[in-house]
Amino acid sequence: MNRQGVSSRQQTFSMWQQTSLITSTLIGVGILTLPRTTSAVLYEAGWMSPVIGSVVALLSIWMIARLSQRFPGMTFVEYSAIVWGSAKYLRMGKWLSLPWILAYLSCMYLATGIVSRVFGEVVVTSVLLDTPLEVIIITMFVLVFILSLHDLDVVARINELLLPLILLPVLIIALASFQKAEWSNLLPLYRASLPSLFKGAFEAIYAFSGYEIMLIFFAYAHENESKIKAGVYGITITMVIYTLIVVAGIAGFGYEELQRVAWPTLELVKTTKVPGLILERLESAFLAVWVTAVFTTVANAYYAFIYGLRQLFNRGIGFQRIISAIMFVPLYFITLWPQNVVDIFRFTSYFGVFSLVINLGIPFLYLTLLFIRDLGRKQKERNADG
Repeated sequence: MNRQGVSSRQQTFSMWQQTSLITSTLIGVGILTLPRTTSAVLYEAGWMSPVIGSVVALLSIWMIARLSQRFPGMTFVEYSAIVWGSAKYLRMGKWLSLPWILAYLSCMYLATGIVSRVFGEVVVTSVLLDTPLEVIIITMFVLVFILSLHDLDVVARINELLLPLILLPVLIIALASFQKAEWSNLLPLYRASLPSLFKGAFEAIYAFSGYEIMLIFFAYAHENESKIKAGVYGITITMVIYTLIVVAGIAGFGYEELQRVAWPTLELVKTTKVPGLILERLESAFLAVWVTAVFTTVANAYYAFIYGLRQLFNRGIGFQRIISAIMFVPLYFITLWPQNVVDIFRFTSYFGVFSLVINLGIPFLYLTLLFIRDLGRKQKERNADG
């Protein structure tokens, strides 16, 4: 597909829809473990981790938005050939960009499996104790497959619809959990070393991973200038939610007790009472909201993967539907590969490094190549004028 044809593509995503895509993808399984992972490194100051991690995420989403602004109406898969080649040498650009495209698509594919497996573990250990893990994972895959049968505008509308249903209950639960908070658990404010601060920030950076789906979805922004604003809004909203959850967890349990709980946020919700006993078992409402949040995370990541494959092979919606069904088969076995929760946490830590390389490395590399090319072109123009 040539650049002119792509640029004339109908662009329909509003700034709110872009924000919804980012926020809905980021708020997922990480919300259950973040109080434990951050306080394990930073102790009472674990709440600083999502704040610092959001800075890295803001830098990355800014670079992704700048790339998309440079190539309006084009996805990462499409403009990669131009970045690595040129409009004249597209074939060479396609071959040089292929490893980076495959790395990005692999990241989206593995993220789908990891989130689905953590989701299944939480459900079978907390709610449906007698339900096989395989059934939970297959159920999630079926829902995601149904969404992948539709075009991009449907994905945006679903995220736009579900985001308020995710944010409002999570905010209410986080604030309600402050009733039994022991604020002394947050003192001293800071006693961790500088290396620990960076390590704690890395734990939060993994929780922020997922916004790289915008390498695909930014191509459909209604206004080219709205991309950076949408990225800032999405990361900031997620940072506020994560910080409130971590503060509530540390204030409610203390950092030492958090290390003994696999899903600290869920345990926090179980000990929280809503004033007036409107809900006697608050964890049931929380899990309903959390399932919705996980669905948007899994669905958005898998859709970005499938749509990227569709563009890589330059095919239509029919190819997307067929390949979507086929790719769930190996993903199912990848999802079940970790033997237990310990293996899952170890695998997610390795994947966090990989996703960080994708999130920061690819946009930085592409912008650097474009900067060097611009310098070379300006130099040629000066020589020609001279």
